[in-house]
Amino acid sequence: MPPASDQPQTAESSRAPRAGLKLMIVIVVALALVAIYANVQKARRDKIEKVTIIPVSVAPAASPSPRD
Repeated sequence: MPPASDQPQTAESSRAPRAGLKLMIVIVVALALVAIYANVQKARRDKIEKVTIIPVSVAPAASPSPRD
């Protein structure tokens, strides 16, 4: 049984409010900007970060001596 109401639902009454649509657009644009920024930083990572690996010289291992 359909809900009883004074007016039948029309396309105009079932639309989302404009403020809600604007808010969703702002959120989507903000997320897109964050995604673009993250991809740019990922692409620039090789220029920003440098890793230097220094091999450790191998010294003869000292055998542990028992403590008194």
